[in-house]
Amino acid sequence: MEELRAILHSIIKNQEETNAKISELNLQLSAKIGETNARLSGKIDEVDARLSAKIDSLDAKIVSLDAKIDEVDARLSAKIDSLDAKTDALDAKTDVLDAKIDEINTSLGAKIDFLDARLDRVHLSLQSQIDDVGADVRHIKRSMRLFENDMDATLDRIKRLEDHMAKHPE
Repeated sequence: MEELRAILHSIIKNQEETNAKISELNLQLSAKIGETNARLSGKIDEVDARLSAKIDSLDAKIVSLDAKIDEVDARLSAKIDSLDAKTDALDAKTDVLDAKIDEINTSLGAKIDFLDARLDRVHLSLQSQIDDVGADVRHIKRSMRLFENDMDATLDRIKRLEDHMAKHPE
């Protein structure tokens, strides 16, 4: 009987140790998820700040270009008499400005595509990590269920043995 109690005590102790390990793993998992989220949040903020700075720079260039276009327009209005002679020069300047705008738009589009692709990779990596954690949790739950089933079976065997011992005290 003492041996059965010792076995039962050992099983309960193992259950408590398993529960403690599961709690520890859950805390580690929560910390890891928190670190990952903080890291990703920092990177996203950094990318957002850089993109905002580039957009602000482009806005300043556009304002500058708008001011230059307004200046050209005012000079053209004042010099209608020389319009034919200066048309070719103005077309050349406009072509240069269009080329610069196209270059800026192309460069910005490529940078946005790069950042979008990078964000997709980070998202996939985070999703993979979350999936891995989910698989680990499911494995722990399965192990716990098996352990509980083993405990139930052991308790049933102990009960049957106690009943048998009660019926046959010899």
